[in-house]
Amino acid sequence: MNLYITFDDKNKIKKCFLNLRKYLIISVDEIIENLGFDKDNIDDCVSFIINQHILKMIKDGNGGRNLLGIVYSNDCVDDEIIRGIIHYVEDLKNIEKVVFLTDKNQHEEYYELFEEIMFYPTLKKVHIVECKTYPVEWIGQENVDDNLYI
Repeated sequence: MNLYITFDDKNKIKKCFLNLRKYLIISVDEIIENLGFDKDNIDDCVSFIINQHILKMIKDGNGGRNLLGIVYSNDCVDDEIIRGIIHYVEDLKNIEKVVFLTDKNQHEEYYELFEEIMFYPTLKKVHIVECKTYPVEWIGQENVDDNLYI
């Protein structure tokens, strides 16, 4: 199972991919709304509650036998959030890797944090597993593992 991280909202994800009922989609905006908080008025305490809820959802989804993957959707994701999620899922046995889901030529500053980058399909709806990976050319590394792709 993979964990996909994206800046895009749930509607865009649904427009691009088929068979999402086998994926857990964690939309931070929906979580904030469902917990009764205002997105524009979040302090440290509220942020902690939201983060713990998200981590619990990831952990519970990790144990789901019928799930093919987890999609984390947050339009305010940043370097610190990405690193925190990657560090958290390192201890979860069913999550093989964390994949960045984005449009081509967008958010390139985050590419280096991920093992794989997956781009949204441009022509038609597809299954997430049908997307292609692209090889990474790591600058400054002499021994590059041929199995790394974005």
